[in-house]
Amino acid sequence: MHKHMRPFAAAATAAILAVVVAACGSSSTSTSSSTAGKTGGTITMASGTPPLSPDQALDFTTQGTELYSVVNTPLLTFKRGVQGAGGATILPALATSMPTVSGSGTIYTFHLRHGLHYSNGTPIKASDETYALERALKIPWQAASFISGFIKGAAAYASGKSKTISGITTNDSTGEIRIHLVRAFAPIADIFALAGTAPVPPNTPMKNQASTGTIGDGPYKWSTISPGHTYTLVKNTKFDLPASVVPHGYADKIVYNVNSNVLANAEAVLNNTSDVFDPGDTLPSSILSQVQSKAASRYEAVPTNSTFYFFFAVNKPPFNNIDARKAVLAALDLRALSRLDSGFLVEDCHLLPLGIVGHPGPSSCAALTGHPADGAPDMSKAKSLMKASGMMGKSVTVWGEERSPRRQYVDYYTSVLNSLGFHATEKIISSGVYFTTIGAPTTKPQTGFGDWVQDFPNPWDFMQLFTSTAGSSLNYGYVSDKHYDQQVDTLSTKPPNQVANQWSALDSYAVGKAYYAAYGHEKFPKFYSDRLVFSKGVLSVEYQTDLTSLQLKK
Repeated sequence: MHKHMRPFAAAATAAILAVVVAACGSSSTSTSSSTAGKTGGTITMASGTPPLSPDQALDFTTQGTELYSVVNTPLLTFKRGVQGAGGATILPALATSMPTVSGSGTIYTFHLRHGLHYSNGTPIKASDETYALERALKIPWQAASFISGFIKGAAAYASGKSKTISGITTNDSTGEIRIHLVRAFAPIADIFALAGTAPVPPNTPMKNQASTGTIGDGPYKWSTISPGHTYTLVKNTKFDLPASVVPHGYADKIVYNVNSNVLANAEAVLNNTSDVFDPGDTLPSSILSQVQSKAASRYEAVPTNSTFYFFFAVNKPPFNNIDARKAVLAALDLRALSRLDSGFLVEDCHLLPLGIVGHPGPSSCAALTGHPADGAPDMSKAKSLMKASGMMGKSVTVWGEERSPRRQYVDYYTSVLNSLGFHATEKIISSGVYFTTIGAPTTKPQTGFGDWVQDFPNPWDFMQLFTSTAGSSLNYGYVSDKHYDQQVDTLSTKPPNQVANQWSALDSYAVGKAYYAAYGHEKFPKFYSDRLVFSKGVLSVEYQTDLTSLQLKK
């Protein structure tokens, strides 16, 4: 998913388990001493960027996921209350158990728990799942390709050729939900643990609910929303899942405030006037030393599975020329980009993060780009490639977000392009609409900033971004490579551990083709006010700030 500024099982149940244990990241929790906490109260969060929407059938950002994942519970869920790899373990949620798999890995059968209700008291029915997926396709969800690409009839429904998704059959009496896939696809179980696939009442409007969010069955429900400014959650007193499945949360109210001044947000948390610094933001270098010295007991940099990169439009000049793209890879100084991120960025040229199965390792970057990931660029090689490309003087528009440090990433990138002989200028737009803008079929950007944060612990989640089936909303550079597509399709039918070397080889293949210029993987800041029990709080590999873990001190 996108990190705004953050944007899955197989032919047998054993294959599902292989997927869900494959996550990585920090396996440790906070080392702060335990402090007694209480139930109740109001907790405030400070974020530099709003979600695209509080509606889970549109949004696919880390900011949105933090919020609506405690409102809209899917059939399956990622384990809450765990910081590190264990937080990517999949558990049954609205479903009674993990799905049974048949038909050579093409049929998944879920059974809905009995007696479930939405926060407004309406009973949840199996057929609500069909409506939720149809709604996600029509609005559309920013990850709609996760549905349309793999469930039978979903693409036909999305295009208006069918009145429903033929590959989903449900029985409201028994609670059975049967999903027929177009082919075996290992990550499908993970996709049904995403809030974007959670059932909603059938009277939910078939349009983006930007001012209200949707009604769900989660530990919290939406209260007042001022789109782009404030998002308020309150406890759902009718939540009917056991706390062992989904924790019920401590706070009575959580208020998510948006202020584009990230420095002011950090100062508010440092001074205890706000409680949580949104981990989707980077702590400005100007305040980092103060945080580390004055708030050491309530601050931690937590490794995550995320990748930052620049994309190239490989279907038109100048980046349809591989030498021009390779020149950029040779000229980028990943150390400079890490410095812009206050040192939170771990330099690497690969798309797969360090904690995902199949990661090739930064040590292979020298052979692929011409210089080590943590070393000086090879400008001699870069200029030689540029000369061979015949693209000197070509105009390039570089797309980027307005907020720090993403604006600074693009400033640096643009300077590199100009040093190579391109005539590069910037197109900087609001972070709130950046990804929807560059992903619109009519925009067709030449190059620009991109990033992705783990949705689930399968290499497919990252590698699918550059498949021809991903569409313009994810594949901003319109990469279309039959070998790459075929490999992604083939490898996605198997548990990642069984084909780790092949995933690694595919990532290196794509770097060698310069389909993207990845430059690192980020640590996220876990930074709280002194009002919270820091040791209880969890920065999840799936949910970022796990809202159910936030607890005020007594």
